Amino acid sequence: MSRVFVLGSINSDITISTSRFPKMGETVTGDGFSTADGGKGANQAVACARTGGNVLMCGCVGNDSFGKALKKSLADEGINTGYIYETDTSTGVAVITLYNGDNTIIVSRGANACVSVEQAKAFLENAEKGDILLSQLETDFDTVKFALAEAKDKGMITVLNPAPADERAGGLCSLCDYMIPNETELETITGTDIIEDGLRILKEKGVAVPVVTLGGDGCSYIIDNQVIHKPCAKVKAVDTTGAGDTFCGSFCSELSRGKGFEKCIETALRCASISVTRKGAQPSIPYLNEIE
Repeated sequence: MSRVFVLGSINSDITISTSRFPKMGETVTGDGFSTADGGKGANQAVACARTGGNVLMCGCVGNDSFGKALKKSLADEGINTGYIYETDTSTGVAVITLYNGDNTIIVSRGANACVSVEQAKAFLENAEKGDILLSQLETDFDTVKFALAEAKDKGMITVLNPAPADERAGGLCSLCDYMIPNETELETITGTDIIEDGLRILKEKGVAVPVVTLGGDGCSYIIDNQVIHKPCAKVKAVDTTGAGDTFCGSFCSELSRGKGFEKCIETALRCASISVTRKGAQPSIPYLNEIE
């Protein structure tokens, strides 16, 4: 079994539900206020750990109550937190508004912007061929680029979830064994809203296996130059926050245990489907016994 090295963001999520999204300058009444652990990197690390992965994480939190609680929570999940650094910058925060099973999210990067090339280099120093690097784009872009290149040089398997959407991600394609955007991110990177064309563009740019997540419609990917669509279970969505992160983390967990690509996709879709039936990002992520 290989290890999964997760380089990414660590946030405190602040969530409120509303009867509709407000218009510009408008105030609406909300309810169901809650706080929870989040951040795309942390969410993916937890999803990987809960589904059986051997996970190490690198990131930054503030030297504040949020940061200390988040670091402890990750350690309680069995994740190696030896490369999570405390900074004088405040811990990252995501403000999430829920309406009718969908969401809008505003993210303050905070300490996540402090993740450095030097930290990433130290994190990957003892990584071995066959280990997996999983990253996103909520931390410094140049640090992510360095980590992907370093991982490729070491013979690691590289997985990038290019979120939030960033046009520069097209320049990372040759460093990615797997790139997993959603529909919006795929369009931002490739310039087309046609799923099949977008996947082929990623393939032409150097991604070994491009995968796009499609929410309630499952996912699509290219294998042997053929675009394949995989549907997911139809469920009643309560909160879609973190569903893509659950997909990415559980996908890497299966990959680390030597499962075939199709099995990895199947498990990732199942985990994501379970997660949207619950509120919160990390609280919604299923455990291995739930999906088996």
